[in-house]
Amino acid sequence: MVVHALYNAVVIHGPGRAALEKLPLPEVGPRDVLIKVAYVGICATDLEILQGELGYYKNGMGRYPITPGHEFSGVIARVGEQVEALTEGMPVVVECIQTCRRCEACRSENWIGCKERTEVGVLGRDGAYAEYVLVPGEFVHSLPARTDLRKAALCEPAAVVLKGLSRLQRVLGPGSRGRCAVVGAGPIGHLCSRSLALRGYEVRAFDQSPFRLGYFHGSAIQASTELTGLEEFDAIVEATGSPQALQLILEKSRPGCVLLLLGLPYASQPFNFETLVGYDKTVIGSVGSAAADLREAIHLLPRLDLTPFLQKTLPLEQYREAWELFHTRQFLKVMMAVNPG
Repeated sequence: MVVHALYNAVVIHGPGRAALEKLPLPEVGPRDVLIKVAYVGICATDLEILQGELGYYKNGMGRYPITPGHEFSGVIARVGEQVEALTEGMPVVVECIQTCRRCEACRSENWIGCKERTEVGVLGRDGAYAEYVLVPGEFVHSLPARTDLRKAALCEPAAVVLKGLSRLQRVLGPGSRGRCAVVGAGPIGHLCSRSLALRGYEVRAFDQSPFRLGYFHGSAIQASTELTGLEEFDAIVEATGSPQALQLILEKSRPGCVLLLLGLPYASQPFNFETLVGYDKTVIGSVGSAAADLREAIHLLPRLDLTPFLQKTLPLEQYREAWELFHTRQFLKVMMAVNPG
C-alpha cells in the first residue's frame, strides 16, 4: 500500500483552537500498526475536548495538542515486524481504551483503573480525525473481508453500550427479561434500546426529541417524550448525562430497580442516599469498553438496523461544518469520510 510521507490531520491546540494540518507520518514500531482511516464518527467527547470541558482536560490529565476521533474504522497500511495475525489491507477497528496489561488493575480486568492507560483521540494518543492513525497492534481487531466500513465505525459506541449492558446483566441475573427504560435516544441510547430489544426486553425509549424517537417507528421499542411512569421498569438506563433526568430517575424509580448510568457529565448535585438504601436500588456506572466488548460489537452490528446512523457523511476537510451539524441535532450521527476506499 502506498503511504505518503505527510498526511492530513485535524489538530486541537487548545480550547476553541483547531486546524487541519500536514503532519509527518509517524514511525511504525515493531509492535505497532499504521491504519489508513476510512470513516470516523463525531462524538460529544470530541467537542468537549475542543471546548476544554472534558474532565481529563480540566484536571490536567489530558494535554494539547491532540488529534481527536475514537469512533473509527480503517484498513491496515503497515504492520510492525513483531505484529502477528494482522496484515496489510485488512479492514479493522480499534479499542479506544489502551492499557499496560501488566499492572494489578489490568490483571483484574479493571481497565479503567490502569494508571498508564491512553485513550485514542481522547487522552495521550492521537485519534482518527486524520488520514492515518498509529496504534499498538494488540488493540486492533480485524473485520470480515466485505464489512461496510461506514457501519464498522459504530463498533466503538456499540462496544460502550455492550460493556454497560454486561454490567447490568450481572445484577439482573443471567437470562433475565423484563421491562427496561432507556432515557435518551441519541447514538448511545439508540444502540442501547436496540440491543436490549434484541435480548428480549420490553423497551421504552424516552427523549425530548420526537425526531430522534421517530427512528424507532415500526420496531417493538416504545417511545415517549415525557419522562413519566418510571416506577413501571425493572431497570433504567440513563444515557443523557442530564442531572435533572438523573435526579428524577433516582427519585421515581421503583423499589429494587437497577439503574445503569452511561451518560456524562451529570455535574455535582445534592442527593440523599436513603433514596437508594431505603428502597434496595442498585446504581451501576459504566464507561468505555474493552476487547471483549469490541469483539461482541463486531458480531452485533450486522443484526441491527443502522440506517438512522448513516444519513450524513462529510469529508474530513469539512470538519468544522460537521461539528456545526452535530450541534444542530438534525442527524442521529454525523460521520466524516477520510479514505472511504
